[in-house]
Amino acid sequence: MVTLNVNGTWYTVGSEYPLSSTLLDFLRKERISTGTKSCCDEGGCGVCVVNITMLDPLTNSPRAYSAVSCCLLLRSCDGMSITTIEGLGNTRDGLHPIQERLATYDGAQCGFCSPAQVMNMYSLLKSNSQPSMKEIEDAFDATICRCTGYRSIMDAMKSFAVDAHDTLKGGPIDIEDVPTQICKSTGKACHGHCSQNKKSCVAKEDNLCWLQPTSLAELCTLLDQHSHQKYRLVFGNTAFGVHKDLDPSNYEVLINLRQVKEFYQMNLSQPDHITLGANLTLTCLKSLFEQSTDQGLPYAKMFASHIKRVSSTGIRNIACWAGNLMLKQAKRDFPSDICLLLETVDAKLSIASKNGEVKLYTIQEFLAKDMAGHVIVSAQLPKYKAGNYIIRTLRTAHRYQQCQAHIATGFIFEIDKKREFLVLNKPSIVIQGISSDLFHAHRTETFLDKKKLGNANVIQEAFNILSQELNICSNGPLFASREYRQSLVLSHFFKFLIGVCVGLTRPRYTSGATEVDRPVMSGSQDYGVVDMARAPANQPMMKVTAKHLTTGEIKFLDDQPDLPDMLYAAVVLSEVGNASIKNIETSRALALPGVVKVLQAGDIPGQNNWRVKSWYGGQISELLSSGKVEYAGQPIGLVIAEDPKTALKAAQAVHITYTDVKPVIVSLKDAIKAESFFPSLDPVTKGDAQGVMSKAPHRVKGNTSTGEQYHFHLENQTSVCAPTDTGGVDVQSTSQWIDFTQEVVSQVLGISDCNVNVETQRLGGGFGGKIWYNGPVAGMCALAAHNLRRPVKLHMDLATNMQYQGCRMGYFYDYEVGFDNDGKVLAVIVTAYCDCGSDFFALDLNEHVFNWLENAYFIPNISWTVQPCKTHKPVSTAMRAPGSATSIFAIESILDHVATYLNKDHLEIRKINLFQPGQVTLSGMVLEQCLIGDMVKQMEKDIGYLQRMQSVEEFNKNNRWKKRGLHVMPSRYALVYTWLCFNTSVIIYHADGSVVIAHGAIDMGQGIDTKAIQTCAHKFGISVDKIKVVKKSTTINANSHFTGGSVCSELICLAVIKSCETLLERLAPVRKKLNNPPWNELIAGAYAGGINLTAQYWPSDNEKIPEYNAYSVCCSEVELDVLTGEYNIVQVDYLYDCGTSLNPELDMGQLEGAFNMGCGLFLLESMKYDPKTGKALSDGTWNYKVPMSRDLPTRFNAKFLRNAPNPIGVLGSKAVGETPVAQGSCPLFALKRALEAARSETGQQGWFPIYAPLTVEKLQKSCLNDYRHFIL
Repeated sequence: MVTLNVNGTWYTVGSEYPLSSTLLDFLRKERISTGTKSCCDEGGCGVCVVNITMLDPLTNSPRAYSAVSCCLLLRSCDGMSITTIEGLGNTRDGLHPIQERLATYDGAQCGFCSPAQVMNMYSLLKSNSQPSMKEIEDAFDATICRCTGYRSIMDAMKSFAVDAHDTLKGGPIDIEDVPTQICKSTGKACHGHCSQNKKSCVAKEDNLCWLQPTSLAELCTLLDQHSHQKYRLVFGNTAFGVHKDLDPSNYEVLINLRQVKEFYQMNLSQPDHITLGANLTLTCLKSLFEQSTDQGLPYAKMFASHIKRVSSTGIRNIACWAGNLMLKQAKRDFPSDICLLLETVDAKLSIASKNGEVKLYTIQEFLAKDMAGHVIVSAQLPKYKAGNYIIRTLRTAHRYQQCQAHIATGFIFEIDKKREFLVLNKPSIVIQGISSDLFHAHRTETFLDKKKLGNANVIQEAFNILSQELNICSNGPLFASREYRQSLVLSHFFKFLIGVCVGLTRPRYTSGATEVDRPVMSGSQDYGVVDMARAPANQPMMKVTAKHLTTGEIKFLDDQPDLPDMLYAAVVLSEVGNASIKNIETSRALALPGVVKVLQAGDIPGQNNWRVKSWYGGQISELLSSGKVEYAGQPIGLVIAEDPKTALKAAQAVHITYTDVKPVIVSLKDAIKAESFFPSLDPVTKGDAQGVMSKAPHRVKGNTSTGEQYHFHLENQTSVCAPTDTGGVDVQSTSQWIDFTQEVVSQVLGISDCNVNVETQRLGGGFGGKIWYNGPVAGMCALAAHNLRRPVKLHMDLATNMQYQGCRMGYFYDYEVGFDNDGKVLAVIVTAYCDCGSDFFALDLNEHVFNWLENAYFIPNISWTVQPCKTHKPVSTAMRAPGSATSIFAIESILDHVATYLNKDHLEIRKINLFQPGQVTLSGMVLEQCLIGDMVKQMEKDIGYLQRMQSVEEFNKNNRWKKRGLHVMPSRYALVYTWLCFNTSVIIYHADGSVVIAHGAIDMGQGIDTKAIQTCAHKFGISVDKIKVVKKSTTINANSHFTGGSVCSELICLAVIKSCETLLERLAPVRKKLNNPPWNELIAGAYAGGINLTAQYWPSDNEKIPEYNAYSVCCSEVELDVLTGEYNIVQVDYLYDCGTSLNPELDMGQLEGAFNMGCGLFLLESMKYDPKTGKALSDGTWNYKVPMSRDLPTRFNAKFLRNAPNPIGVLGSKAVGETPVAQGSCPLFALKRALEAARSETGQQGWFPIYAPLTVEKLQKSCLNDYRHFIL
């Protein structure tokens, strides 16, 4: 039995929960906390963070920790005190200050991550009631937010800091005022360490046994007794997040180490070493090293800094250092930073065998040892004499936070600084990441013994030896290239040497020793002129659901209570692409207890096709493969079971054999090489590009590319379907397009649309990923419900979602540009190769791409050809700013090439090519209101462009190994989806005059519903509290288009205005008759007079909003570490033409979030595939990295253009949602400026191509580093 306290209530759990169950499983299944979300189930996304209270080994007193509940095994929580979001506050009884402040700061957009953000801050304040802003920022490395751009979240949390800026409203609070759980044993405050007094326990189920020893002797006995079985030692259970085969359910025996008292030992007073018990968490180690004043531990502060970058706070709080080592020992490709740290200082491990014998081992001996029947007891870290030893560790990763290192290194040198930095004895150089083992550079170490580092020849020979002895292995597509890893090792060594040889190193080289500096994040938000005339419309206002989101009271689809008699489905995916199915063996799956049925293509009663006829005609995409498999990840079958975990396990047990297996193409480059093409689209032309090109004074050719990007909506694809008693089906689905989902279901089931009702309340993020790809999910779920005549839920786990779902389309651009001596572009010819995936659908390709390919520039002659390419991957799909962001990047790259070729200022080249008022775009739009020229001038003035450029040049002159870059990027974004239509009704209730809005667009965080309510309140002159937006459905909102294209908020507001005007027209006679009565009396009178109080709106062609442009200018300044490729976005200044914003507060959040996503697209994110099978290897948080808070600008100043209402917009507004994605490439071009400065140091002055995403690896490679340039 397990007893735990959650939010002040004690729960006892027995055999009803499998031994492999996690705390998250328990919290959600028992509906104790639906605010604690589920997404990755591997500890990487952080939406499941809760607070746990345990005994701190350092102080022997209770301490609060944030923890990822998806990793923490339920059985290991015995006696713990746990607080979830529901234990803090709610909208009925009152919000906790953290919940209140996050809502006030607009830190909740879709709100899926909001409860976890709150719980992370709550845990920090419980353990540190007076944190600094830096401590707060450092603590927020666990929970991903895909919506906000993090600024609003971080501002909300930093408002609690003791050193918070005056601009941050709020201030510190006394966290102890918060109610504390009461211990059922003592009647006093619960401190969550009752479990440390527990006795040994044993729990068993059919195939698994749970053992909980309390002493080392007892543990050794258990190791002896169970040595013949497949057992696993568990503590934090975080390893399975990296290696799924380590999931507890795959073992016969689990031995919990949390109660082994010897493993908490800690002796810091020994003269020659310190002893640290195996159960000390990574957080405990970090704290110990941060607080150390021991002169014998010169590496303490550095170790603390290094550990801070290992995983995330929510993992470090529950994972012990010995578990990290054991993972490395079992999985040699695991990049263990802890192993590197211990090896660097020559630590020893005390290891006990099953017979109770304890021996000391070096780290290398441990790694080579068979650990069956053995366990780590403690580590001995040596003390060093102060003054002579210089110890440093370094790591370089794809992302700064929560990311495994490409390369990590450790150095120990004993130096006599007075004798030309003489190395007194053989140093230690340890390297992690060049192979599966830790590597000692023995030849280099031997050479440097008794050598003087002040001798340039010694340094160069050391680099020569080190480069020769590095044998870099190839670890496959998920790892950085051999060349980069080799170069990183040499760069790390050089960084170490620069830091050692202080006083000897040239001044402009000294900054090379340090990491890129990252101050605390700051910024400003300027809403421009707020128009009060139409209040509450056009006003900054909190999202109407904000407080319900930050309290976790909002229920997303997977949070809803299960329907009676519910079954659960999981999808069987193909493991290979470009093959045919030979046989589907389901017997192993069907033999699992709880499995109900396996459905295949032959079970589909209607059409096996999710491409609906109304949009795609006769084009076909099979719901379940009937034979041909185009890509790994293609759905083949559907398993239905009594619980979701059984369904997923059974889906993985279905065995598929294939025939006619052919090689796969998974990269756009290979598709172009193999001419794997779909028919080309007709070129988009303007003028005579070929003729003008041939006569242009200057012509250059080049290429660039953008990669794929996964949507990473934190709420995975979900559908719940229930058969009706008349042969239809009710569908709840996470859809951005309920009309499309309805048609998919009816088509698959072979029934009429009128028999299918689809409902969507809200989404935990969408970004385009739920426009089309939710349709098949609902189709499969409905198939199961229809077949079994029972309600069915299909909730995809993250890995399935990422393998099944297509991404943003990748592009490769070949171009030629002709221009004159001033840089005026005369002609552009482009062939755009696009990665369509396994099939080509013009609708998905985005036929509107010609609207954006000019960006802000008048180009008189254009020829732009799109060549769709076939790869064996899921069909590419729309993602925020589809086609537009990449096209704008392409034309910016072309202008960049022109400026470099002419050796002219990049902004000047852009300025002379800007559109002017009255000019006509490629799409035929006359630019009557063309603001871009004036906005560029304003940006130059606002930021002091010339002074900033001079400052950057001065910095680069004074620093060889750090470089800065400054770039200004104009943008004209065409808003062209104004043809979208949404069935909208406004309904007034006669009894109290309250109002319901029923519209067909989906709110997924952008604030459509809030803006609709504000607009309605303005038109009726009533309070926003009297208005509500209801769930969207295909019955009430029939025939509505998809939610996308940025313009849906204004389209819904227009529909609300028209509906309100219809109602006001009906009410006018009553108002006159009753002499302008109060609203409630007016409505009562109208009702009594038989007036229809419902108005519905569907736009006619002449009522639709004309297409228009939104202009913006972005300036980015960056700092690049030339040696590693790591960088910091120092500052971003953003001027945006928002017209008169419908809600400046929400639109600012949209701007920041879209910019963040653009930074991910152009700097960070990419999908990786198995080159043999085509399977997506980037199918989780370990191998796919979206931006975290430290990837965003250190200072972000965003401003809305003043006094520029949109004359053809709804209430003077312009859309915001997608435009800033393209501006996410501005930091990329700033980094290119920094690269140019770095390359100029080596004599390279010419143009060079850049391919997005411009990762740290690509950046470092582009610097053209050569160790022969590594001089002091």
